[in-house]
Amino acid sequence: MEKTTVLANLRLTMRFNQATLKWLQRYPDSWVSKEEGSVFLAEFGGTWERLFLESANHEAQAYFTKLGVPAERLPFVLVGVRFRGSWELVAYLVITGTVSSTFAFFKGISELPKIAEGLSAVKAGIQKHLQPLLDLAARDQLIQTLGLNEEPRRMRSGGIPVPVQTEQPLPPPTVVESDLMLDSRPLASLTPAVKVHKVHLSVGVSREGFTLENLGDDPLRNVRLGLFRTKTERHQWSYVDSYTAGLNLLSGGQTTSKRLGEFRDQQGNLLDMSDGEAAYVDCWVEDDHGIYLFRFFLEME
Repeated sequence: MEKTTVLANLRLTMRFNQATLKWLQRYPDSWVSKEEGSVFLAEFGGTWERLFLESANHEAQAYFTKLGVPAERLPFVLVGVRFRGSWELVAYLVITGTVSSTFAFFKGISELPKIAEGLSAVKAGIQKHLQPLLDLAARDQLIQTLGLNEEPRRMRSGGIPVPVQTEQPLPPPTVVESDLMLDSRPLASLTPAVKVHKVHLSVGVSREGFTLENLGDDPLRNVRLGLFRTKTERHQWSYVDSYTAGLNLLSGGQTTSKRLGEFRDQQGNLLDMSDGEAAYVDCWVEDDHGIYLFRFFLEME
């Protein structure tokens, strides 16, 4: 998969408006009315997501096209996570390429803060384009799900359809309200060169031993390991309180294990957790680039 750089963060929130919530009181036993409609909105979330992506990509790509970005380099929107409650979607406006190459590319077009500022118009365009689509789709889905019939018709002689009054009130003309947040600070904050250190570690702790797995491709060198054991959860530590051990090299993809008896404090005491008492165990792994902290809780045996 090609690398991408985030230009902006987006968050769409969608909920039934007050008129629709009042109308739904006619159907108190329907699953559509549960949790103020959030169950319904989640059930058909794929529809709202599709409409959002269509609107967001259309507006964003139209903006960057006007700036002179070629079609093959146009940014696009990726979905991140979804939330229940009022239906909520987190997404990202991204462009293919690394941070450094993206910075150089946009610097050749205009000043980054100016480009980022222009995304406010993109946000307004998305909202203007998206809201009526969400309303229409949500209203149609309500009518279909509840088995209502908009404009039932009978045929007059000659094949002319004539509207017939229905006894089932239809949803309001607009049924949902939506909020869109667009944060363009990632684009404005791009820099020409970034120092990068990647670390992918898996750490395991038991009452008998410790395991460390290098999930990355690059080797870890001159690794220092430390373990703290406390009866209560702590957020501050001192190195003198830790039991430490060392490791010269851990190649990419390798896993190593150590007995807890190999960890010693500054007085030479061995770490022992064989008493079976509940314990908070905090572990730090340090190499030549930084310190990485992992936290565990061992239940009473």
